[in-house]
Amino acid sequence: MPSIKEILTKSANRLRKVARSPRKEASTLLAHSLHVSDIWLISHDDKIIEVPKDFEEFIKKREAEYPLEYIIQRTSFYGKDFYTDERVLIPRPETEILIDKVICTCKDLKSPTIAEIGTGSGIISIMLALLLPNAKIIATDISKDALEVAKINAKEQGVLEKIKFINCNLFDGVNQDIDVIVSNPPYIKKDEKLEKNLSYEPDLALFGGEKGDEILKQIIDIAIKKRVSILACEMGYDQKEKITNHLKNYNLKAEFYKDLAGIDRGFVINQKYKGAI
Repeated sequence: MPSIKEILTKSANRLRKVARSPRKEASTLLAHSLHVSDIWLISHDDKIIEVPKDFEEFIKKREAEYPLEYIIQRTSFYGKDFYTDERVLIPRPETEILIDKVICTCKDLKSPTIAEIGTGSGIISIMLALLLPNAKIIATDISKDALEVAKINAKEQGVLEKIKFINCNLFDGVNQDIDVIVSNPPYIKKDEKLEKNLSYEPDLALFGGEKGDEILKQIIDIAIKKRVSILACEMGYDQKEKITNHLKNYNLKAEFYKDLAGIDRGFVINQKYKGAI
């Protein structure tokens, strides 16, 4: 039988074509299979073990570009650990910037009511509930499955009672006054070819319509109708001009921001000092 070190070396070689950090991913998968920590593996790398059957299945899945986060059903976001599975989009690091923008924009609001459209795994609403303890949070999603995942995460993070989860399309049936709308909606156009790993994620969370920006524009229209003070959204890399032109219909301008790679990633409309949108 092989040692842990030998298992990891062999597995890492198999993952080189699909993983940026093949050794790290192999270690994560073996730790998950053995129900131990990565640190335990490092300190016991000479230990002789039988290769777990599910570990071999994990490696085969990963070789087929099945997302690591779905295999281990966990993902790291904003310094915290969240549950995730195929019912929801895997949280991306760039979405942390969206949360930072909302936090910064809301810092002078004493007790804002914040509504997230399309909460998915719930990570945005949960982080806002944690970072803005005086805020009232509403989280909507058209997918009941996604809301189940969001509630699991909210319970794990101790904020289940602080967030009102609503199963609806966009904002249908939400009638109360809202100060802030935040959203990371589907914004990929229908016929865009995706990388293989994205094919495992839910279409409902990826595709925003024929052109890709349809849902974003609907959210802007909702914000106008609701007369919210702040709207913050993530968007596609090529949608800045389209969003700008749509806002001209309302004589509004947005502050656009880039992600860490320098790519246009989102926008904020802040009208709290000028009257509602």
